[in-house]
Amino acid sequence: MSQIQDLEPLLKSLEALKPPGASKSKIASITQICVDNITVRLGSVCQSSPNFLTSDQSDSTIAQKLYSHFKRTPATHKLGVLYVIDSITRRWIEQARQAGQELSGNSAPAGSYASGVHKMTELMPSFVDDMIRVAPQDQKVRENDRDNSSIKT
Repeated sequence: MSQIQDLEPLLKSLEALKPPGASKSKIASITQICVDNITVRLGSVCQSSPNFLTSDQSDSTIAQKLYSHFKRTPATHKLGVLYVIDSITRRWIEQARQAGQELSGNSAPAGSYASGVHKMTELMPSFVDDMIRVAPQDQKVRENDRDNSSIKT
């Protein structure tokens, strides 16, 4: 059984931590699973199985698991999930560079580190929008504050 099955329980365990919902050891464990399993085979080889996932779909599976978990996570712990996503994406960037994978554009082969980076980059605006939506009112930047912050006195 691949480590990828351990990803969801580990992500869920972040919610048991005090806010923001992350610890160095959990981030490291989750990141390692995502790095080690970017191209693993998931499921069985049975062609009739609709849940069969080939190796070139694992980066999509990881991205989807992270996205789904982030969306389900309480506002108090979303920052912790972003720490995890940041750690994973940074490691995928390192691995892509070491493997000579092109990081620009979306032409990276599925199941590669570069493809995983691209998928996480595409999801980032949704993560940020969600964080802004659930942020406490006193932590949100108001239009007047944003306009005035660029004025030098």
